[in-house]
Amino acid sequence: MPPEASSSTGFIAGRTRPLPAERPHLTRCTKLLCSAFLTLLLVAGVIVFVAYLAVRPHRPRFHVTAFTASGIPFGGGLVVLSGQLTVRNPNRDIAYFFDRFYLSVEYRGGDVARDRPLTAAPLYQPPKTTSPLPFQGVEVSAGEDMAKDAAEGDGRVEMTVRVRSRIRARLAFWGNRHWHPLNVRCEVAVGPDGQLLAEYLQKRCSIDFF
Repeated sequence: MPPEASSSTGFIAGRTRPLPAERPHLTRCTKLLCSAFLTLLLVAGVIVFVAYLAVRPHRPRFHVTAFTASGIPFGGGLVVLSGQLTVRNPNRDIAYFFDRFYLSVEYRGGDVARDRPLTAAPLYQPPKTTSPLPFQGVEVSAGEDMAKDAAEGDGRVEMTVRVRSRIRARLAFWGNRHWHPLNVRCEVAVGPDGQLLAEYLQKRCSIDFF
């Protein structure tokens, strides 16, 4: 018989390598495991989505309810700031824990008061409640510039009240132990008499956390 020709790869022409034997039981197990994993993933996703719709978490809401700047009409010296913010928890099932609040006031792009204690202790806020955050006697040494602003243009003196704290949430018996930084910015403006202008009363503040 003539010798069989060999190919350049070293295999004898005319012969084929036998295919590995199929293992149907392994194929069935793999399919079952994949199906079970996908089913569990789908069920978990549905549960999380339903829980989210039931709770519907909302951020706390801060508003300006009062603000005065005493001393502006005198045109110099110290100006004494007083006022009140409110924080509202609009959630039905989520409570909030706040660390101590600190107050800063920005005027003409610079801080005239920085990190003044606003609360003496942490604050717990149950669902559907509103808590006042009053402050008074905050002295700032920008009376001359504020008097100039009040005497020019439309007579308004614009400032930004900033509040910082930390926040964590609690849902029913589950509580989040991790604190998150909280930063609030409230735009305010007073007239020549130092009283808050009507359009800024109950104005909602911007909030940044998480």
